[in-house]
Amino acid sequence: MASDKITFIVIPSAKSEPKTFTIEKRQVMVLASLVVCLLVFSIFASFLAFNRVVDGERLSQLKSENESLRSRVSTLSDKVTELESTMVQHVQFEEQLRILAGLEPLNAEVWEVGIGGPDLEVADRDGARDAGSLKSLDQDIDRLLRQIRLQEQSFSQIMERLRAKADDLKHLPSIRPVDVGYISSGFGRRRDPFTGRISRHEGVDFSARKGSKVYATADGIVRKAGYERGYGYTIEIDHGNGVVTRYAHNAKLLVRRGQKVKRGDVIAYVGNSGRSTAPHLHYEVRVNGVPQNPLKFILPSDTVVD
Repeated sequence: MASDKITFIVIPSAKSEPKTFTIEKRQVMVLASLVVCLLVFSIFASFLAFNRVVDGERLSQLKSENESLRSRVSTLSDKVTELESTMVQHVQFEEQLRILAGLEPLNAEVWEVGIGGPDLEVADRDGARDAGSLKSLDQDIDRLLRQIRLQEQSFSQIMERLRAKADDLKHLPSIRPVDVGYISSGFGRRRDPFTGRISRHEGVDFSARKGSKVYATADGIVRKAGYERGYGYTIEIDHGNGVVTRYAHNAKLLVRRGQKVKRGDVIAYVGNSGRSTAPHLHYEVRVNGVPQNPLKFILPSDTVVD
């Protein structure tokens, strides 16, 4: 029968007597189990400690990346807002071009279909966008892209019409009649500077120094060049298709009746003749005899129309 005990013989040194220890096998098994448990526990504890270190570093990295992402989203949001503001200006410019091309401006319903909802001028009703909302930002960008596509179609239509009307365009007033000064009185109802009564102003007054150049705003034929009561030294140019421009209160006229002029030709010098309180140019645009707001016809200075 096998023994349930294990005997250990220990010889401390060559001169010492051997010592004998007897341990039961069960005790050896218990001791071995304890050693294995301690080893497993040590490994598990080390693994947990390592994970805590790794998780802490990863969490710190994620926080840093999250802050960086928020900053980038905020910057992108600002750029989108700037693009929206620029797009509003483009829409206004496009409306002017459509008028000049003889096309109807796109109405609000068409723009809603084109851009898919929100007002063109703001990102939202509160005037602010949640910088952390990628979904909102994505919608805004998608809206701008749809609007750009709609404008591309509109500009293509405008260009086709303008090419077909190239000659007519030369005869359509589209530049400022003076390149200096400022608008001192607009089109429409105003208080008369002489009587103090409310009256209708049928043109736009450009305040400028005496002697400043006055330009023809489109090709045409001079149908009047002389002194006219109230208007002083005045020029009227017939541009065809019922369009006539008038330049009044000049100091000196440089053209005569029946003379052909082109857009940009110097036709007079600013003065203070006629019923006037100070040097300025009174400028009118009439279509079939009906006074129009001249500012609706003036394009930005960097626009090429010839």
